[in-house]
Amino acid sequence: MLAGLALLLTVTGARPVFYGGGDPSEIPEVEATGATYKVQGHVVDPLVAMKQAGWTAVRLRIWLKAPGKGWCDLDHTLAMAKRVHNAGLRLMLDFHYSDWWADPGKQNKPSAWKNLSFEQLVTTLHDYSRDVVKALVDQGTPAEVVQPGNEITNGMLWPDGKIEVNGDGWDKLIRLLKSAIAGIHEGAGSHQPRIMIHLDQGGRNNVSRVWFDNYFARGGEVDIIGLSYYPFWHGTMDQLKANLTDLANRYHRDLLIAETSIGYKKGAVGGNSPVAGIEPTPEGQAEYLSRLIKLVKSTPGHHGVGVLWWAPAWLPPPGRSENGFRALTLFDNSGEALPAFFAFGKN
Repeated sequence: MLAGLALLLTVTGARPVFYGGGDPSEIPEVEATGATYKVQGHVVDPLVAMKQAGWTAVRLRIWLKAPGKGWCDLDHTLAMAKRVHNAGLRLMLDFHYSDWWADPGKQNKPSAWKNLSFEQLVTTLHDYSRDVVKALVDQGTPAEVVQPGNEITNGMLWPDGKIEVNGDGWDKLIRLLKSAIAGIHEGAGSHQPRIMIHLDQGGRNNVSRVWFDNYFARGGEVDIIGLSYYPFWHGTMDQLKANLTDLANRYHRDLLIAETSIGYKKGAVGGNSPVAGIEPTPEGQAEYLSRLIKLVKSTPGHHGVGVLWWAPAWLPPPGRSENGFRALTLFDNSGEALPAFFAFGKN
């Protein structure tokens, strides 16, 4: 139903909802260290503050048997989903289908699925996807967008669903994806989500076109094409715009930047100046996000429907100051909201 509504909005020329927000799944882990989030010096619930700052959506990543204290497992995801809904934000769900991070360089099967035959894996994937989505529905916090797999440019659930350099592997990958999507639809019942297929390489049109040509040729389902765009890895903003324009015109699907970030200070991942004219400062970070939002919204046919910041709330423990990935956040090391935190409400 939601997919049909989005199509109607596009046909009539009205702009569909813009998913402006991020993936702050790390919030419970950060809060457990005693760190707090602040806006103008006042301690806040970060999700409430996001809504007040103009965010509309939050994506949560989910792992099967998460390491350590189980952050991002089903129980933590359900608890966070309640907070997301209570804050008035739209919920998006990101299945990694792993016990830890899944990305183009690693798509490791969960340990519990390691010895399954391929046919058993297809069935187990369906049932797990169904059960997680149903659990969200049953507690009154359905997901509006669900992605089966995270950055699956090279496939998922390796080695079974891996795409080889020569193109082999598509037959198994498409079976896995169709099984997962069928499970998602079954678990959602009357709360059908939009299906997002998420790749990396947002600025590289040749990668996107080859992948989705193969996917659609095999009957693949997608409501939203999700792309990661890190300007220090995935090309220039002009290349991103060209890719979004081509994909919108070619496939007539909505497009969303499922992950992005740049640093707010020197020492961040990706170097000091990943975007021409943008300095590694809080103001520079905000300018980048504003430019990106406007770029996505300019996608032909109103098909640019969102921008999500990756790990915007990943703070170090109190008393520690860190660079690297923690210099890509939308809060500084002390927990104070940076100017980019408010960009969604201004663009």
